[in-house]
Amino acid sequence: MSEHSDSKKGLVIFLRVLVVFVVLALIFIFALIFFGLMNKTSKKAEDKKEPIDNLIASSTNATADEAEEEEPVANGDAAGVEQETWMTGLKIYNPSPTESTIHLPQADMSSFQAIIEASAEENAAAAEDEEGGSAWDSVTLTLNSVEGSINYSTPGDPVKTQELVSTYMILVDVDNDSIVAERGYETVISPASMTKILTVVTARDFIDETTLDDTFTITQEIADYWSDNDCSAVGFLPGDEVTVRDLLYGTILPSGADAAMGLAEYCCGSEEKFVEEMNRKAAELGLSENAHFTNPVGVYNEDLHCTVKDIAIVLGVAVQDDLLRDVLSARTYTTSTTYEELDMPDGIPVSNWFLRRIEDKEMDGDVIAAKTGFVKQSGCCAASYYEADNGKRYICVTANSFSSWRAIYDHVAIYRSLTD
Repeated sequence: MSEHSDSKKGLVIFLRVLVVFVVLALIFIFALIFFGLMNKTSKKAEDKKEPIDNLIASSTNATADEAEEEEPVANGDAAGVEQETWMTGLKIYNPSPTESTIHLPQADMSSFQAIIEASAEENAAAAEDEEGGSAWDSVTLTLNSVEGSINYSTPGDPVKTQELVSTYMILVDVDNDSIVAERGYETVISPASMTKILTVVTARDFIDETTLDDTFTITQEIADYWSDNDCSAVGFLPGDEVTVRDLLYGTILPSGADAAMGLAEYCCGSEEKFVEEMNRKAAELGLSENAHFTNPVGVYNEDLHCTVKDIAIVLGVAVQDDLLRDVLSARTYTTSTTYEELDMPDGIPVSNWFLRRIEDKEMDGDVIAAKTGFVKQSGCCAASYYEADNGKRYICVTANSFSSWRAIYDHVAIYRSLTD
């Protein structure tokens, strides 16, 4: 009887242990199922949340990592150049009018009507301008508004004075950081290819003398850009490997859109990021609130604008730097890229049209550096840096002349009649 009782007790204990194990197993299985379902739900929620987070982050630049991705990514050796060191010690100008500033009235364009019509009929602003044969060359009217102005060698000589055609103008005394004369100097204009002065000033943050022989490959997109926008160009072809030096000189001398776009992509990896740097540089230089840039070429855009004073400030900084001064003052340059089949075995020859056309004009000093510009919305523009024989230095910027030659003659007239 006792053996049977013991056997029964053993069976009960075994069954109880078995039940416990079964219960624990079931709990374990249910736990696995539960946590598995929770993970799936959580993952689905994350998957739904991620696009929203990305959208918020892209619109607000919420995180430091995403902000870091927005920084320009330099190409080639440009990546190793410390930014914003080259301007150390350079003066940033902010010229202001004084009691002696000459405020020029607008030119009486009726005086030029016959010449304007003649120029239109003869298309003198194009082919004949290239030879210096425009009807504008005959305009030598006295600028009555500045009679008696001081000229270094012949004070107030009306023979050395011409009426100014350009609608907008500023003449800055660099030594005094003051405005000698102006005509609508704070009016918002389209700077056209004068924009390229800011382009090389911005690029200078990413290049130095050690990177000038670094190379950049011209893309089909760059070639299409200048062709589609009817821009002037150096003539680089898709696939050409050109040096940074070629890009610098090509941007200024022939006002090459292909060079300017290549310079932008070399420096920052894309045009868009380079334009951000241009506007950052404009703020650093203290340009007016009306200064805003949308491309490195100067192609017309209603959101690309500034004043002639803004351009004067940018040029004033550029000519203080040895590298940029060399580029802006070069009369001619030959690229390193050669084209045997096009009979250019030594490279593409380019030149600064303005400097070569003004160097033989009679003035009491020399125009050292210059950059021109033209789009229909701004007319013919020019910015130049002048050193008088007496050592004084000036910057002149004009806009909205009706001829490239007249833009030159306006600068000649200004330097003849309005500088000491």
